[in-house]
Formats: sequence, C-alpha cells, structure tokens
Amino acid sequence: MTNIVIIGLGSGGFAASLAIRRTDPLALITIIEKRPYEMFSPCGMPFAIEGIVSLENLKFSLPEDKQITKLLSHEAQSISQAEKTVTVKNLISGEVMKVPYDSLIIASGAEPFVPPIKGAKENIGKGVFVLHDIDSAKKIIEFAKKAKKAVVVGAGPIGLEIAVALREKGFEVTVVEMLAYALPRALDKDMAKMVEQSLDKRLIKLMLNKTVNSINGSPVESVSVGDDTIVTDMVVLASGVRANLDMVKNAGVEIGKWGIKTNERMETNIKDIYAIGDCIETVSLINHRPTMMQLSSAAYRQGMVAGTNAAGGYDMYEGALGTFVSLIGELEVAATGFNEFFAGSAGYKVISGKAHGKNKPEYYPGAKDISVKIIADAKTGKLLGGQSVGEGAGARINVLSLAIRCGMDVYALSQTEMAYCPMLAENYDVLNKAADFAVRKLEKEK
Repeated sequence: MTNIVIIGLGSGGFAASLAIRRTDPLALITIIEKRPYEMFSPCGMPFAIEGIVSLENLKFSLPEDKQITKLLSHEAQSISQAEKTVTVKNLISGEVMKVPYDSLIIASGAEPFVPPIKGAKENIGKGVFVLHDIDSAKKIIEFAKKAKKAVVVGAGPIGLEIAVALREKGFEVTVVEMLAYALPRALDKDMAKMVEQSLDKRLIKLMLNKTVNSINGSPVESVSVGDDTIVTDMVVLASGVRANLDMVKNAGVEIGKWGIKTNERMETNIKDIYAIGDCIETVSLINHRPTMMQLSSAAYRQGMVAGTNAAGGYDMYEGALGTFVSLIGELEVAATGFNEFFAGSAGYKVISGKAHGKNKPEYYPGAKDISVKIIADAKTGKLLGGQSVGEGAGARINVLSLAIRCGMDVYALSQTEMAYCPMLAENYDVLNKAADFAVRKLEKEK
C-alpha cells in the first residue's frame, strides 16, 4: 500500500486527503498537525470576534477513515529525502519519532507577520494581538471585554473585517494603512473610495499613507503614527502572513521569492515531495509569472491536485487569479485578477470600464447599489481583472473570473447573456455595462 504523509491540516491538507482517498482507496494517510484539534475556518474568525458565530462552530473534523492516522499536537521538524522520513515531535510528551513516506505533501501554511514596530513583539499578548488561529481569536475576545479603543494595523480584508467587528462591539477604532488606500492588493483607488466611505459612516477612522512608528506602554497605552499619538487599549496587527518554511530550509526543497517552488502538478524539485497552500509560490493565471496566492480557495484546488498526483493519478494546477470576496460591515467587496497597479507592473498597458447601477430594477423594492470595474489589455482587449463593490459583487466577480480563465476579451463579455428577472436582476446588468464602456475605450485606442 502507498504511504502518504500530509504536513498540515488546513484547506489544502484537507482537500489532499479527499483526493488521495478518491484516487487510491487503499492508500495509508498520515496527517501531522501541531494544533490539538483537526480543522477550523480561519476566515470565520473576525465574525466570531464580532459575536455572529461562536469559535467552537468554526472547528470541524475529517470524515472517519480507518486508514487515516491523525497525529494532532505533533510538529514536523525536518525532512530527510534520503531516508524518505519526516522527523516529528509530540508537543505534549516531547517524544521525537520518524514517520516514513512514499509521497509527502507539505501544507505547512503561513505565520502572521509581525512588522518591525518598536513595542510590537514585546507586547504580544499584552494588548498587541495577531489573528491566526482559535487560540489567538480567544485572546482577542477576552481582552476586548475590558478594552474600549483599538488600532488595527493593515487595511486588507482581514484588517477591515476585524475593524468592523470591534466597532460593532462599541470600540473606537482606527485603521492604519501604509499604502494610499484600503484593500490595495485587490482594488484600485477609485473603487476603494466606496469602501472608505462605508468605513467613515461607521465612524471607523482610516489613516492612509501612514506607518506605525511605535507601540507605547506595557500593557499598551498608545500608538505613535507619524506626529500623531493615538490613545488605545489594544492593537491588532493585520499585516499579512509569511510562508512557514522553517521545516524545509535544510531539506533541499527549492525556495522561490515567496515560498516553496512547485510545478503544475504541485511537485517540488524533489521526487515524491509536493507542496500546497500558503507555504508555496505559485504562478499567475494571467501572465504565468511567479506570485504568492494565500487564499483558502487556491489552497483547496492545489490540495486536490497534489493529493491526486501523490496517490498515482494525474491532475494539474494552472495558476491563480486571486479571486476573493469579503463582507465589510454590510458592504460586499470582490475582485479577481490584476488591478491597474499590478497590471501595469506586469507590463500591460490597460483600459478600464466602470459602471454603476442597481442589482435589480430601481422600481423593485430592495434594489441596492452596485459598481463594477473591468481591467483589460489596451492592445487586445483581453480581460485582466476586475472589481465590484455592492450587493451581488461576488456573483459578478465569479463570472469575470471564469471569463478570464477562458481567455475572453471585453467584446465577448459585453455580449455575455446574463439572467434577468425584476425580482433578482436588471435586464442590462452592470457587468455588461462595464464591458461596453471598456469596448468603447478600446475602439478609441485603435
């Protein structure tokens, strides 16, 4: 029987186990996970902080399978490609053992990035927090019971979701972002403006183009941002994550700019060793250049590919678009592919089409605002990305993601037939409208 070891039980590890079982019903699977519980939903944690869901409800387990061994509270320390073993430490007993493998899937994930801010590392747990797992979420929830003011560092999706959660709990909230606008990796400045206005209505202060110089006091008393001092009880660092590579640094596995290098079969440079999820460097589906794509949906698909191949099947992962959706307060925000900045950085001259409208006819009760922006290659009209803000944003971006995946241009998207019913949608959808505007710009370029 094939013996397959998976290091890490996140979205990627979970998907890999399902794919292995589907491909080889007799394979022996060993999962190494340093948490004392099996799985949880990281993306649900801001909503647990807000109190919409409970932390316990975010936990779940793999289906029962007699041929799966789960080594919980165990940490993978090193890999020997010569012996084809993983050295594993029992975090409870301290026992160290070697686990043999025929195929190995590394899904070690990522660790939260603590920026080099004076007073940050020193005050972790003393008013400074990162949101990474159930335990870190519990600490935030407990500390929030005796706090009234919070500073969130980082205006990405998680940072803004945490900011809204704390505001809903009655906090005075300030978000500090070093770049020029909110959600800078996903949106363009004009689309981000709508998000910023929504935050302003919630009385969440947003400080843009600013960096935190120091976190003062122990426990925390204030934060220095430029010449300003912000009095606060707690600081949440939402500055992104970094690939967890400690275990593989001496294993001969090739590391790229951001993480472990893999090919389209999720294979590393070492035979029978695969890598997936937040610890890897993948490629953009648009220009096929290396990129980092730390999204659960990408990890899941990569896990399906790696699990299939590790068990003797054949599957390929062609790359990622970075398709995401977030609910920031009551505002739905979604994006896929390149925004204008990243398209320009990749060497494209771009055109865009932006449209505002309603998600259903204005006369029908409950019609809500929605905006869509499409980014395309100014030479060919090929779709490169897009953004949407408003109710139904995720649905439009899912259509756009598929269109990019299929190599469509703005002409084809303009002609795409969208479903219409007054109770549910406009007869001239805002996505078609944005594509039409992009077509007009493209015609002027010729």
